[in-house]
Amino acid sequence: MTCFIEGHDRHQPSLLPPCVDDYVGPEALVRVVDAFVETLDLAALGFARTVSAATGRPGFHPGDMLRLYIWGYLNQFRSSRQLERACQRDLEAIWLVRRMSPDYRTIAAFRHDNPDAIVGAGAAFIRFCREAGLIAGGKVALDGTKMRAVASAKNIAGAERLARNIAHTETEIAYYLDRLNIADEQIAQGIADQTVHRDAFAQAIGSLERRKARLERRQSELGEHDMDIVVFGEPDARPMG
Repeated sequence: MTCFIEGHDRHQPSLLPPCVDDYVGPEALVRVVDAFVETLDLAALGFARTVSAATGRPGFHPGDMLRLYIWGYLNQFRSSRQLERACQRDLEAIWLVRRMSPDYRTIAAFRHDNPDAIVGAGAAFIRFCREAGLIAGGKVALDGTKMRAVASAKNIAGAERLARNIAHTETEIAYYLDRLNIADEQIAQGIADQTVHRDAFAQAIGSLERRKARLERRQSELGEHDMDIVVFGEPDARPMG
């Protein structure tokens, strides 16, 4: 007769309530996260609400929220709704926040209100892991590898495109100068009050002249590099598309 491994009866009462700590292994990474946050000076890092208010409804301690955030990052739980569900389903999360269940709005608000402090805590976590021997640095050599440059398509320009953009900008400036002259003539003749339109034309001309100056600077930079195409902001990059 074939038998299978059977689990415990869900309705079987136990003499003592289960200990949540028994469900997390002694070498689990979540214990490292808990120990790390315990060593931090949250107020010095810039976390808000490190001291509870004397009045009002109690809130969650920023240390507990930081524990949950770091653990979620390590386990690829990025969204606040995923972290909210993890606090109710995942044994490590339940152990980490001691059965508390912050909703997704609270989790999102913590992340929104403490961006700089979270960055500082992340850097401290890397130092903590390095000093504890949990991670080690190393050198990586890249040879013949294609890497995407940190530059958008609008920062890639060639000589023809720059010349075309400069010519188009000059045409627009000429148009607004003509409109400005017409407005000045109408004001001088008392035909109509064109003060509002004149100010708008003058602002448009100023904006176009700044654009032209920027394009001309890029054109001179292109000539300095002696290339047909340049990626502005990443002079060592080469467009491959």
